[in-house]
Amino acid sequence: MRPQRGFTLIEILVAVALLGLLGVLGYRGLEASTRHAERLQAMAVRWQDVALTFARLGSDVRQAVGQPGRDDAGRRTAAWQQEATQLTLSRIADAGDSLGRITWRLRDDRLELLTWPSIDSSAPTQAYTLLTGVEAIELASLDRDNRWLTAWRPRDPQDLPRALRIRIRLHELGTLERIFDVAAAR
Repeated sequence: MRPQRGFTLIEILVAVALLGLLGVLGYRGLEASTRHAERLQAMAVRWQDVALTFARLGSDVRQAVGQPGRDDAGRRTAAWQQEATQLTLSRIADAGDSLGRITWRLRDDRLELLTWPSIDSSAPTQAYTLLTGVEAIELASLDRDNRWLTAWRPRDPQDLPRALRIRIRLHELGTLERIFDVAAAR
């Protein structure tokens, strides 16, 4: 009788165990890689939201005009009203043929944009959430004497600052700062 050639049961069990171990390691690597890609995608979307918010704020500031508006009671208000966490300004409307009012403000953990259809409207018509997860915001306006003021109180309601500085602290990104020139159409 001729001896048969082949694998023993122990050799087959060792091969199957090694194959199973390689499969588990491969699956764990793929899972970690997928989680990492999802985190990177979420961070890319977050950075894009931040960039779009800063671009919108820069556009609004560059379109600021020294035209006073009206408050809810119909009283005349300054063209640029700014406190530490809120900015209201008159600007050229998106259509470019009229003037409008907007407010940037921090509410809870959201940076919001409120829009008025015209400079003399008593209440905003739209509210947009631009960023969430905002821990803090600090606004400052640069006056003619090159001083940063956390509250803008002009002598003349048509006065505008030279620049706007914004600092935003976001939970996962830290503090971001931008300075925008107020290139107003005066």
